[in-house]
Amino acid sequence: MYRIIQVLNNNVAIIRIENDEQAIAMGKGIVFQKKKGDLLKKEEISKLFMLRNKESQQNFSSLLKDLPLNFITTGYEVIDTAVRKFNYPVQEYIYVTLTDHIYWSYQNQQKGNYEISRLPDMSKEYPTEYAIGKMAVAIINNRLNTYFPDDEIKRIALHFINAKREGEVTEEVADPRQDIVKLVEKVLKQKNIHRTEENKNFYDRLMIHLNYFADRLNQPEEQVIFSKNLETNIKTDYPNAYEIGNEIYQLISDYAGRKLSDSERVYLAIHIQRLLRKKV
Repeated sequence: MYRIIQVLNNNVAIIRIENDEQAIAMGKGIVFQKKKGDLLKKEEISKLFMLRNKESQQNFSSLLKDLPLNFITTGYEVIDTAVRKFNYPVQEYIYVTLTDHIYWSYQNQQKGNYEISRLPDMSKEYPTEYAIGKMAVAIINNRLNTYFPDDEIKRIALHFINAKREGEVTEEVADPRQDIVKLVEKVLKQKNIHRTEENKNFYDRLMIHLNYFADRLNQPEEQVIFSKNLETNIKTDYPNAYEIGNEIYQLISDYAGRKLSDSERVYLAIHIQRLLRKKV
């Protein structure tokens, strides 16, 4: 028997299970006419999503304020299936970033604003994450009665690449993604820039950009055409962001052992400015 902590609707509730842990319980009509403190039988529950620690509990509460419940439970099902089926270790924040991504991708499709990404094929380099992305699209299409294009496989795979937890799977070779992220996080901490509730979306987008950039380090550099005036304007209008972005640019350039595209300095400065704007 489980104790109900909060009734979300007739089919979903937050419950307390063994070891005083919390979980999301789902099942048709399982909490109809029930209230906080009532008991729930195990056999009545069709799906159970763990809220393993305070961060995951806060993440769920945060999502609950902004997103429809069916998107939250779909995001949780994708992640929990990946963890269980592929033995894939994740950091807790993926419950927020991936669920948020699923919702906004769905919204963009409904509004006709969806744009195909320019992400490279990663099926050979990241076969596990690509398989997770493929599985995720199937779950999303089934649970939300929608059609996510195959392009979403790469986008979702990138979320898992970015949120992979260290220390549980041994890497056979050095991973530049982890090295670059650590270098950048060290600079951000020195500048008193931390991931917060207010800036989490922009912070996570920077981390995704860094992972994507690291994956391209050993590939021929893509020529990006942009106005030199843009860099000049950013340097003038956002000098602090440009200075921090340039410092990160130099660190990554030293790590890679080669000069990077000037456009990368611009992208980094834009990311940093978004974080500074949300800084509390």
